[in-house]
Amino acid sequence: MVETYKEFTFEAAHQLQPFSGLHGHTFRVRVHFKGSPDAVFGWPANLYEVEPRISSVQKVLDHTYLNDIDGLAVPSLENVAKWIWDKLAPHSPQIDRITVSRGPDGQAEGCTYWRNP
Repeated sequence: MVETYKEFTFEAAHQLQPFSGLHGHTFRVRVHFKGSPDAVFGWPANLYEVEPRISSVQKVLDHTYLNDIDGLAVPSLENVAKWIWDKLAPHSPQIDRITVSRGPDGQAEGCTYWRNP
């Protein structure tokens, strides 16, 4: 078994009423792929093949107001991670989990979403 990941960031604003007013973050997303290693390259998923779909998800999220995105009316870290999972996992069965975080290194907060087998 081997695991690889693809990381991306996006800038977005959101609010979680009644806990916060409108504010923004740099969000960091890590998509983990897990499986048997490819006989030639050793990877569980070809990142060159999954990159276009990941890029399209990033483009939907980047420089937006997350609350306006269909399915993200309540854009908590947990809901954002699940939303990304729902967009990517049906097309990449090797996805094992998705981690979404915000905040500077050493002071970040985040969550990880995965589906139990």
